[in-house]
Amino acid sequence: MNTTNKMLLLIGTVQTILMALYHFFIPYQFNWCNFLSEKTPTINWSLFALNNYFSFNLLLLASFLLYQLIKPINRLHSIKILTTIVILFWMFSAVYQLIHPMPLPSNLNWLSYLLPTIAFVNITIIGIPLIALFKRDISTF
Repeated sequence: MNTTNKMLLLIGTVQTILMALYHFFIPYQFNWCNFLSEKTPTINWSLFALNNYFSFNLLLLASFLLYQLIKPINRLHSIKILTTIVILFWMFSAVYQLIHPMPLPSNLNWLSYLLPTIAFVNITIIGIPLIALFKRDISTF
């Protein structure tokens, strides 16, 4: 990659990281709470959750792109990075749901157990090969 293209990618990546950080604060800047209805707690939760998930994913992807631009990598290393991104998303999802559980009507209360469980199961499913990938590096070091 030529120097100009790399510099453009670096600038765009840093700008993306800054935009991701800014998006975490948009709901407070524009007082989203003032426009929500107490009659729709699940929709209210979803609005904030989607904003936070978007912000987190944008931050994570841009941060790892920055890392890849700065440090030359090989294919196995890329797989580790992408796997780490995915597991970090599921960790964020699990923690978010524990801190801010989705308000649900009583007939959908089972979702309050299912959704965090899916996050924890995915952490395990993805974590097992990720640990193996890192152990492989340690054993070849």
